[in-house]
Amino acid sequence: MADQPTRKSVLINLLTFPVAAGAVIGTIGQASAAASMDQKAAQYQSSPKNGQKCAGCSLYIPAKTNPTTANGTCKLVKGAISPKGWCKYYSAKK
Repeated sequence: MADQPTRKSVLINLLTFPVAAGAVIGTIGQASAAASMDQKAAQYQSSPKNGQKCAGCSLYIPAKTNPTTANGTCKLVKGAISPKGWCKYYSAKK
Protein backbone atom coordinates (compact mmCIF):
# COMPACT_ATOMS: atom_id res chain seq x y z
CA MET A 1 0.00 0.00 0.00
CA ALA A 2 1.33 3.44 -0.94
CA ASP A 3 2.17 5.93 1.78
CA GLN A 4 -0.44 8.64 2.19
CA PRO A 5 0.86 12.23 2.24
CA THR A 6 0.41 13.93 5.57
CA ARG A 7 -1.66 17.06 5.97
CA LYS A 8 1.52 18.91 6.93
CA SER A 9 3.41 17.85 3.79
CA VAL A 10 0.47 18.85 1.56
CA LEU A 11 0.25 22.29 3.18
CA ILE A 12 4.00 22.84 2.88
CA ASN A 13 3.89 21.92 -0.82
CA LEU A 14 0.91 24.21 -1.41
CA LEU A 15 2.71 27.13 0.23
CA THR A 16 6.11 26.47 -1.36
CA PHE A 17 5.02 26.13 -5.00
CA PRO A 18 3.73 29.72 -5.51
CA VAL A 19 6.91 31.15 -3.99
CA ALA A 20 9.14 29.04 -6.25
CA ALA A 21 7.03 29.84 -9.31
CA GLY A 22 7.20 33.57 -8.53
CA ALA A 23 10.99 33.44 -8.24
CA VAL A 24 11.31 31.74 -11.63
CA ILE A 25 8.94 34.20 -13.32
CA GLY A 26 10.74 37.16 -11.74
CA THR A 27 14.10 35.92 -13.01
CA ILE A 28 12.76 35.45 -16.54
CA GLY A 29 11.25 38.96 -16.51
CA GLN A 30 14.53 40.55 -15.44
CA ALA A 31 16.49 38.71 -18.10
CA SER A 32 14.15 39.79 -20.88
CA ALA A 33 14.16 43.40 -19.64
CA ALA A 34 17.95 43.71 -19.83
CA ALA A 35 19.30 45.85 -22.70
CA SER A 36 20.86 43.58 -25.28
CA MET A 37 22.12 45.72 -28.15
CA ASP A 38 25.31 47.74 -28.27
CA GLN A 39 25.15 51.42 -29.14
CA LYS A 40 26.96 51.03 -32.46
CA ALA A 41 24.47 48.44 -33.74
CA ALA A 42 21.58 50.75 -32.79
CA GLN A 43 23.32 53.70 -34.50
CA TYR A 44 23.03 55.58 -31.20
CA GLN A 45 24.16 59.21 -31.16
CA SER A 46 24.20 61.60 -28.22
CA SER A 47 22.31 64.32 -30.13
CA PRO A 48 18.71 64.43 -31.43
CA LYS A 49 17.78 63.63 -35.02
CA ASN A 50 14.88 65.32 -36.84
CA GLY A 51 13.47 66.51 -33.51
CA GLN A 52 13.44 62.99 -32.09
CA LYS A 53 15.31 62.39 -28.84
CA CYS A 54 15.54 59.60 -26.30
CA ALA A 55 13.58 61.56 -23.67
CA GLY A 56 10.53 61.21 -25.94
CA CYS A 57 11.08 57.50 -26.68
CA SER A 58 9.02 54.71 -25.11
CA LEU A 59 12.18 52.62 -24.62
CA TYR A 60 14.05 55.29 -22.61
CA ILE A 61 14.33 54.99 -18.82
CA PRO A 62 15.21 58.39 -17.30
CA ALA A 63 17.77 58.78 -14.52
CA LYS A 64 16.31 58.95 -11.01
CA THR A 65 18.21 62.17 -10.24
CA ASN A 66 18.05 65.05 -12.72
CA PRO A 67 15.97 63.08 -15.27
CA THR A 68 16.00 65.89 -17.84
CA THR A 69 19.79 66.26 -17.94
CA ALA A 70 21.44 63.11 -16.50
CA ASN A 71 22.02 60.03 -18.63
CA GLY A 72 19.43 57.31 -18.26
CA THR A 73 19.21 53.81 -19.70
CA CYS A 74 17.33 52.09 -22.50
CA LYS A 75 15.28 48.91 -22.57
CA LEU A 76 17.03 47.89 -25.78
CA VAL A 77 20.43 49.62 -26.03
CA LYS A 78 23.29 49.00 -23.56
CA GLY A 79 25.13 51.72 -21.69
CA ALA A 80 24.45 55.27 -20.59
CA ILE A 81 21.87 57.00 -22.77
CA SER A 82 21.55 60.77 -23.05
CA PRO A 83 17.99 62.15 -22.84
CA LYS A 84 18.99 64.25 -25.87
CA GLY A 85 20.30 61.21 -27.78
CA TRP A 86 18.74 59.22 -30.61
CA CYS A 87 18.95 55.76 -32.21
CA LYS A 88 17.34 53.99 -35.13
CA TYR A 89 14.88 52.24 -32.78
CA TYR A 90 13.29 55.48 -31.62
CA SER A 91 9.62 54.87 -30.78
CA ALA A 92 7.58 57.90 -29.69
CA LYS A 93 5.84 57.68 -26.34
CA LYS A 94 2.11 57.34 -26.67
